[in-house]
Amino acid sequence: MPLPLDQVIASGQVWQGRTNADCQPEHSVLDTGFRRLNEALPGHGWQSGQVCEIYAHSGHGEVSLVLPALARLSQQPRWILWVGSPHSEGAKLLPQAAALQQAGVDIRRVLLVHPKDEQQAMWSLEEGLKSGHCSAVLGWPGQLNKPHIRRLQLACSRHQSYCWLWPRIPFDPSGSPAAVRLGIERRSPTELSVECYKRRGLWPGQPFTLTLPDTASGKTALPVHSLQTQ
Repeated sequence: MPLPLDQVIASGQVWQGRTNADCQPEHSVLDTGFRRLNEALPGHGWQSGQVCEIYAHSGHGEVSLVLPALARLSQQPRWILWVGSPHSEGAKLLPQAAALQQAGVDIRRVLLVHPKDEQQAMWSLEEGLKSGHCSAVLGWPGQLNKPHIRRLQLACSRHQSYCWLWPRIPFDPSGSPAAVRLGIERRSPTELSVECYKRRGLWPGQPFTLTLPDTASGKTALPVHSLQTQ
């Protein structure tokens, strides 16, 4: 005989959508620097211990969304690890140190890793999170699957780090273990359109527009720490 609905709900077998006000963060929350984005995210900001996937065209301001958070995290005595950025070598050096400094990021805390292949990239991401020496890990994986994300989510949660990924593959609507999944599109030099595909504990959200500060005027690439995996 089927159980009454209230008993099924009480047993935890049914996921229930909640309002953002009901989503009390389980971990520390970092102000995104954007009021509208804070309102859209569970806990009203970036939550530590959670992996966030951000889908964007390369070079279309994909890092702009996290620059205010990186500025705050760079004040900690831990690394901000960049793994496999598609513009991290040669004339297109990213991160542009001058632009990061203009955004308030202490580039002495930035460490670039140049993996030779996707296997090394995933290893670097996971080890960076597991080490406990990184306040944040940023990655641009060219391959991604649910076991990969699940391992990163576990390592991220264990050390209360922040993890942002910009997959260089099409968005997979079948789901992901990542806590947050966003899509962004550049509308103008100072505007980004943001859509929340997944917000743990909340329904997906409608697109909204963010106005970006002008931090792109720096042209000179200054040195940051860089490692080549073997």
